[in-house]
Amino acid sequence: MSIDVAAVVVTFNRLDLLKRLVERLRGIDSLDRILIVDNASTDGTGQWLATLTDEHLSFRVLPRNLGGAGGFAEGLNWAHDLGAQLAWMMDDDGIPTPHCLDQLLEHRGAFDFWGPAVLAEQRPQELCFPIRLPGTTTIARNLEQLEKVSHDGIVNDVVIPFNGVLVTRELVDRIGTVRAEFFIWGDDVEYLWRARAAGARVATVVGAHFLHPATDDLGTPMMRGLTTYNHSPSDLKHYCMARNNTVNLLTHHGWLHAAAFWAKTAWFYTFVRPSARRIALSAQAIIDGLRRDFGGHERFLSSAGTPGSRAAGAVQLGDATNDRVAVVIVTYQRAELLDELLTALAAQTRPADTIYVVDNSPDDASLAVLARHTELPLVVDHTGENLGGAGGFHRGLKAAHRDGHDRVWMMDDDVVPDSGALAALLADGGPLLACVRENRAGELVEKAAVEFDLRNPVHLRPKRATIDSIYSTRESMPERVPVDNAAFEGFMVHRQVIEEIGYPDPSYFIFYDDCDYAIRARKAGYQLYMVRDSALVRQFEFVQDQDLSSWKGFYMYRNLFAVHFRYGENLAVKLKPFVITAGVVALSPLRNGMAEAKNVLKALRDALRIRKLDPRARIQS
Repeated sequence: MSIDVAAVVVTFNRLDLLKRLVERLRGIDSLDRILIVDNASTDGTGQWLATLTDEHLSFRVLPRNLGGAGGFAEGLNWAHDLGAQLAWMMDDDGIPTPHCLDQLLEHRGAFDFWGPAVLAEQRPQELCFPIRLPGTTTIARNLEQLEKVSHDGIVNDVVIPFNGVLVTRELVDRIGTVRAEFFIWGDDVEYLWRARAAGARVATVVGAHFLHPATDDLGTPMMRGLTTYNHSPSDLKHYCMARNNTVNLLTHHGWLHAAAFWAKTAWFYTFVRPSARRIALSAQAIIDGLRRDFGGHERFLSSAGTPGSRAAGAVQLGDATNDRVAVVIVTYQRAELLDELLTALAAQTRPADTIYVVDNSPDDASLAVLARHTELPLVVDHTGENLGGAGGFHRGLKAAHRDGHDRVWMMDDDVVPDSGALAALLADGGPLLACVRENRAGELVEKAAVEFDLRNPVHLRPKRATIDSIYSTRESMPERVPVDNAAFEGFMVHRQVIEEIGYPDPSYFIFYDDCDYAIRARKAGYQLYMVRDSALVRQFEFVQDQDLSSWKGFYMYRNLFAVHFRYGENLAVKLKPFVITAGVVALSPLRNGMAEAKNVLKALRDALRIRKLDPRARIQS
């Protein structure tokens, strides 16, 4: 049987995403074969692939992880050996729209290397990777801008490689396959530059779309927004990027361009995100690039993640049913709600191993509830003072970690998890997970931030999109949805994450302690996911925005400002609290009067005091 179009998919430890992609590819009639290269996954990918009986789908499990570069080299050679006229190349974390391939094939014969517009899955009107038009300073950051610079729906000489791109057999005959030794980062750009040098016709078809998770750490602004740097919190990714970019620039553009990249790297880690350790790592990567030494990344593989999964080599995705799980509850004089929560925990299909209850102000009713639940493995901590939610979660998580639990599941006393909520989280097995919240009527009310923007100073509210602003019901969600942060209401964290980033910061008291913790985890390379099938009922409605002149309003303002001071990605964002304060004071006669104005001024002063992480949030050696 002759093969016209073969999809080449490279996967590593992302079984849920792979299942989603395979389901989509199976529904595309113009696709002849699906070739899956499994980079020695340890999450059950190989076993699942072995159960498939589709004659149009084939897979290879590599003996060890060769990275995206090695996987694409293997897959492209495989497609070529089978006689495929076109290879449709993609990672496991992206997904083409149903008509993407057909729209690309309409331009067959006009191009040798062409692909779709790659859109951010969480916000599909934005480009996942900003595109600078060759030879110009024009940068397209969203679909509308890309359409404006296109001609008849085509942007010539531009493509985002290996995200739904088509490569002709003739081009592979001319320039060969992907450079496997790159492992990750830069192999796709190198292939594109090599294709251009060989005279390949390259293009992006604006009407064809491929969705990819937003990569918010890429393109970090520097030099007051005049340029950007591809920062990654992962040492493995940064090492490969610096090494491979050195090789690419020297090979295709010469010493001047390479030297400019080295200077940019030094500037970024000296002034933008100062890190002597990262400067040293960059220097080693550059030296290895100059020496053409492609073995240096191996030392990271035992402790760092590979493409798209920090879990590799450490916390693996997959069934974690046998992990020791602690629940941490923070309560404050709400005995009836606490009773409902404990009853729900007793009904879990997979019981927790220990339940830590941090009681911020015990009253007789709460003490009676705790005494009544003898069926549960309770460890009660009467704090003696009100530490707030932040202090309570700090204290409870620290105790659970000290006692050796593998995972900690955190929640306030005003939520009720579904009986299968814990089992669903453990079946997912990711290192950083959260339940999806519904109200008592079964309506989706999940406010987890799909996008929390600390880059654009124009966005006064950094939470740009939430789960319930994108999905109408919990059932309409994918199995897992990546988010930037989520509340400590069904939030589960693995022990390894705790050991790397520490505990929640108790100085927040209430509000934004969960946001701060999620940002710290993300900066350490861990992606937070909402798990659709882990449901939790929130007992109260969200009314926080109506309370800005009260004591709660003080903490809302103060802690929001602290997050900006700590994690704002440029000077303009770090200065945004001053702009917000000025605006609130100016508008106070029309809003909540002087009470809110005094609140926000006090909040700004106190936020400056806590602009650094509290030392208590760090694990003391």
